[in-house]
Amino acid sequence: MKNLIALVILLFSFSVMGQNFHTDKGQNFHTEFKYVDSINKGITIRNSYPKGGEVYTDPNGKKYVYAVFWTCITNESDSDLEININFPINPIMVQSSPDINFNFYLPKEEMSIEKAGLFGYGLDLKSFLDKNIDQPSELLVTISPKDSHSFYVVALSNRGVNGVVRAGFELQKLTLIYKINNHEIISGQIITKK
Repeated sequence: MKNLIALVILLFSFSVMGQNFHTDKGQNFHTEFKYVDSINKGITIRNSYPKGGEVYTDPNGKKYVYAVFWTCITNESDSDLEININFPINPIMVQSSPDINFNFYLPKEEMSIEKAGLFGYGLDLKSFLDKNIDQPSELLVTISPKDSHSFYVVALSNRGVNGVVRAGFELQKLTLIYKINNHEIISGQIITKK
């Protein structure tokens, strides 16, 4: 009997630890950060799981592997939030995969929850990358009080990763950090407009 109780407790703990974050529309998120400190109070950042892992071939015939993510930043404060994100054009090496180089892109198209079930979250990836593969990527947007903004992030690598890829934004004071497999990239900032 004690073994049965121990098994039930063990299985229950696995189911609790394995819970995903859900929106009111049932969307799963990989991570969710709700900030309550004095600097970032009222900001929530949600990061998706990746979709992709397919091959993209650029107009010159070079092959890459891609993953599409999306992030939703919610402003529950009483002030506008100015989001400024920049990714360099130079490839970034992630310590967990030292022979793989990543480039990151921020399509201007806004992500919507209705696209969550679509392949690549509904992003026309080939068209976007064909026009922007050699360009630095930036996003500058203002989020009004009690509003949200959802946007795509495309991770493009020179070859596939052995294992899973997890990525997303989080805040360290006012600095936006993009983490990919625990490698931190300083990528921008959030400024509260009074």
